[in-house]
Amino acid sequence: MTDGLQWLEDPMPLPGGYCAILARGIDPENLVRRLVPGSKPRFIGPRTHTAFEADLFELDRSKLVNTTVGIRYGSVGDLSFSIGYGPWYELLNRFDTPEISHGGAHTFELYFMAEHPNVPPPHFRYNHDGVYEVMGDLNNDDWVGFVDVLGNNAELVAALEADKRRPLESLEQRFGLTLPKERILTDALAAAIIRN
Repeated sequence: MTDGLQWLEDPMPLPGGYCAILARGIDPENLVRRLVPGSKPRFIGPRTHTAFEADLFELDRSKLVNTTVGIRYGSVGDLSFSIGYGPWYELLNRFDTPEISHGGAHTFELYFMAEHPNVPPPHFRYNHDGVYEVMGDLNNDDWVGFVDVLGNNAELVAALEADKRRPLESLEQRFGLTLPKERILTDALAAAIIRN
């Protein structure tokens, strides 16, 4: 677990931005199933980043707009993770995501849209057992700080706001978070279509 999250601060770690959802207490396939309640994901096997983007292009080729949302997913240490593809922002960047963490799980969401005028780091949300705990905008140029949703996270919010220059490093240390950079950028990961 040495990659951490700081590589997500690169100006464009993934084209178009990214949606990374990490979870502790949920296995990778269960995380995929929880992403879109009431729908059944179509698991399609391992794909590289480039191959999966090509798959989504083919699925949307005859449509007026791109509608297919997919994810590549896996685990690192005790964390499950998923990376969104296609127009994920319409499906995954929503306010009912705490439900992903029901049953005592912890989820950590990182969102960055390339259309945003600033560079990463992204928006962050932390949920536990079906409830928002903390959310905030990590961007140094557009800092709005963290919101302590439940009112009992003052220590956590203070720790995250203490050093605004290195927010992803703070998240790594505070929550033990990491994403496997090379696996995500170059290797084949399990993939699924969650909306077509």
